[in-house]
Amino acid sequence: MKQFSIFLKGTLILTIAGLLSRFLGFFYKIFLAQALGAEGMGIYQLIFPVFSVCHALTASGMETAISRFTAFARKEEKDSWLYAGLFLSLLSSAAVGLLLWSKAAFIARYLLQEPRCEPLLQIMAAAVPLSAVHCCYAGACLGRKQTGLPAAAQLLEQLVRIGTVWLLCSIRIQQGGTVTPSLAVFGLLAGEAGSSLLMLTFASGSREKPFRPGSCRSRCRSLLGMALPITGSRLSLTLLQSAEAVLIPFSLQKSGLSTADALSLYGILTGMALSFLMFPNAVTASISAMLLPVISEEQAKGNRKSISSAIEYTIQFGLTIGIFCMGVFLRFGNSLGTLLFHERLAGEFLVTLSWICPVLYLTGNLNSILHGLGHTSVTFFNQLASILVRILFVVLFVPLYGIQAVLWGLLASQLLLCLLGIRAVSPFVTPTLGLDILVLKPLAALFLSIGGVDLLKHLFSFFRPGLEILELILSIGMAALAYFLLLFLFGVWKLFQLPRRRSRR
Repeated sequence: MKQFSIFLKGTLILTIAGLLSRFLGFFYKIFLAQALGAEGMGIYQLIFPVFSVCHALTASGMETAISRFTAFARKEEKDSWLYAGLFLSLLSSAAVGLLLWSKAAFIARYLLQEPRCEPLLQIMAAAVPLSAVHCCYAGACLGRKQTGLPAAAQLLEQLVRIGTVWLLCSIRIQQGGTVTPSLAVFGLLAGEAGSSLLMLTFASGSREKPFRPGSCRSRCRSLLGMALPITGSRLSLTLLQSAEAVLIPFSLQKSGLSTADALSLYGILTGMALSFLMFPNAVTASISAMLLPVISEEQAKGNRKSISSAIEYTIQFGLTIGIFCMGVFLRFGNSLGTLLFHERLAGEFLVTLSWICPVLYLTGNLNSILHGLGHTSVTFFNQLASILVRILFVVLFVPLYGIQAVLWGLLASQLLLCLLGIRAVSPFVTPTLGLDILVLKPLAALFLSIGGVDLLKHLFSFFRPGLEILELILSIGMAALAYFLLLFLFGVWKLFQLPRRRSRR
């Protein structure tokens, strides 16, 4: 019961912070799209695969390792894992940041095939060590199941980023200059600096004793023993993702588009449509962050029943959210893209990609469960297969069918990744939920809720206020309320029975 309460509280805090951050980021993307234009967004989005490579090299594996070892450690030893991880991450991030700054011209011209990315990469190089600090502290906090600081840092990062870019754009416009993607990267740097400063301020107030220098080597060896395989797998995957990001504009040019048109399409897909699609992921990502230490502890206790319940209810939650979002993007995707981004193609991409939602919001949680169980190699091979499918679509089909082939590749790869994840966790699950609870009842609730909203709008003018954006928000809100109310009436609420049953025992 206590474990469930801690898990629920931590998930709730991260979810609220994630939703607020995504909400702010959503309008920030709209602002950027209008300020930079589709081609500018495409150039800006090109640098993120490089940042992902730097992050994989310096922080992502270490964050997971710190979280897992902190969860196991005694109270007086928890800080020692953080300090050892910081030492290793800062060394690697300083080296990677310096390399990125000095080789920015080569990376921009020969790897990204876009020389205009050079100044963006040089600015981003300074953000690499700051991101490492942020990730190490976040891993330590999640290992302790203390989510307040990571949530606050996430919100602060977004607020500082948006405020910085808005201020810089305002100054540039007043001076009669042009708004360039470099201003957005300065915002990224400022956001990382703000979140890292918050983490360091919190650390200075810690009352726990720092670890002895003599224990540094053993802590570093243990952290590297877990972090290096994760880093290697994530680096391999990130390099492939980066190759995919470079290949998409290149393959679009082979289909007959100009460089400007190819970058514009890439910007609309990644900077607009996918930002919509990933918005609900704030909820599932919060569960994913909390699952790793919880699953690790339950595995150490040999509690297979708790692991089975956690996996099963995670699948139920992901499908419930995903099915609703699929219906929303199918029904309202065109209107969302046109009204908010003023791009018809963004809406069309959303409608096509809506089918991905039930599996998209599930795969991250399945990977986190497998990491908690220590099956990091399984997630690596699953993700490797998924990325190779996407690259295959980009190389073989994009020159023939254009941007639609990119969407088909995303759909196929995510479905494959989800099926492989379910197969990997199935040996740890004793099923108690049927297909009716997982799929059929949520689908029925989706059809009834969206159909009911359309019927009410047809019958009563009150539900058609005249302002198109207000009508859209009202329709989605009413559909969400009806959907979850119908799920409750259908009995799809077993997740909340689990702590009650345990408490009676």
